[in-house]
Amino acid sequence: MRAEVDPAALPFTVDRSLSVPLGVQLRGQIEYGIACGELPPGARLPSVRDLVAQTGIAHVTVAQVYKDLAARGLIVTAAGRGTFVADPSPHRPARDIAALRGPLGEVLRQAAREGIEPGQVVSLLQAMIARGHTPQGVGVRVVLVGVLDVATRAYADELQSLLRPEDRVQACTFTQLAQPALAGEVRGADLVLTLGHRLAEARALLPGLDILPVRVTVSSGTRAQLAALAPDTRLAVVATFGDFLPTFLAGVHRFAPQVSEVRAAHLADQDLPELLRWCGAAVYASGAEGIVTALRPGTFALEYRHAIDRPDVERTLLPVIEQQRALLRERNRHED
Repeated sequence: MRAEVDPAALPFTVDRSLSVPLGVQLRGQIEYGIACGELPPGARLPSVRDLVAQTGIAHVTVAQVYKDLAARGLIVTAAGRGTFVADPSPHRPARDIAALRGPLGEVLRQAAREGIEPGQVVSLLQAMIARGHTPQGVGVRVVLVGVLDVATRAYADELQSLLRPEDRVQACTFTQLAQPALAGEVRGADLVLTLGHRLAEARALLPGLDILPVRVTVSSGTRAQLAALAPDTRLAVVATFGDFLPTFLAGVHRFAPQVSEVRAAHLADQDLPELLRWCGAAVYASGAEGIVTALRPGTFALEYRHAIDRPDVERTLLPVIEQQRALLRERNRHED
């Protein structure tokens, strides 16, 4: 488990004016925090008792939320220590590294024959890495499993831009995984990724596969557009799913603090039509774009978009992809 995070720095709130059950609101906040990295692996969550005091939610409701999240593999409880966000990182087998021992050993033997010290070999290797000098031509096939088709394809395109031209990133939704042919194709990928809070679900659908989490964050474009809204805007916030609504609303307040008149609903909310007639602008979650046609003519509408967390990808995923590339290269060399 990674370094602990002070639970006092992880405030959870509920909005009793929303038509979303309090337990659903709490569960959604924790899931979203995991997906966006605000609750990283090893983050220590408040105890059930502390969370009851903090939110005013009934003890039995908080306990059930923790039980549900634990059953999905998102959190773990350590006796005598507390409850933590689970670390989804798989234990990658030692043979992944051991596969490189052969070629590296040959390089060192050749260096010894030519009178080159091991330290000089290390310096040369570090310089080559710093210059991005790695063999070309070996592509890694990555599959990104998401929830909504359009959003998942956007994430895949962003990830593709961070990889080499010979790599391929394929988008796939959980719904599409129900197709046996597509599930078989995903199993053939070199690396499978999914959103952090859906990792347990992906591993259940693709048992035995080494699936890694990818984090997302609110896009810079969305932040800029929210910050540009006029203070007197009557703003409607529309979520696709009820459990995301409280976190969504908090995000809008965070990036548009100048706007005081903000009302929220989700697609199944019976008050949604009235909200859309009232507002002067609307911000909607991915998957809720259908509400645009119900707005009054000329009403500004903005999709609350997320994007791949690039620093996290560079820090955690790119090294794994390069390791996979090295294994593929070694496999190809033996096959040749």
